[in-house]
Amino acid sequence: MRVTHEMFAILAAVVIAGGGHWLADGKPSGIPAIEMEQTPLAEGEIALETLQNEGREGVLFVDARRESEWRSDGLPGSIHLTTLSDQPLADQLIPHFEELLQARRIVVYCGDIHCGLSHELAEALKTYPDLLGGEVSVLHGGVVALKQAGWIKETNPGS
Repeated sequence: MRVTHEMFAILAAVVIAGGGHWLADGKPSGIPAIEMEQTPLAEGEIALETLQNEGREGVLFVDARRESEWRSDGLPGSIHLTTLSDQPLADQLIPHFEELLQARRIVVYCGDIHCGLSHELAEALKTYPDLLGGEVSVLHGGVVALKQAGWIKETNPGS
């Protein structure tokens, strides 16, 4: 019984401390932004700032997440390709042949800096060099970066 009371007291102290922190600092936010700023670009990644400076002309964005996520909040004008599908990537590429060939840069994105789908898809795309018009890059920060920059609203359709 004594152990139960001690555990309850510890739990109560943690909840009170967390609640006090919440009241003092407000709702946690900006953690992904801070994490993106502190995480260096990995090989093959591009920062959204670089894309903003270069301009979006000729850039094809590819959402590597699940189709339902892309439809829910994908970047308008982006296409959906993924390694999560039962459909082979080669078959997914066919409807987007012209877009891929005409792009000066192909930017693959997924959820955030911890999502490996974009890197996986970018590597898979590079195995089709004859179908790609431009360099393949992975967007550092993914959807989180796009939303923070205002490129994606909370409920935009992907296409």
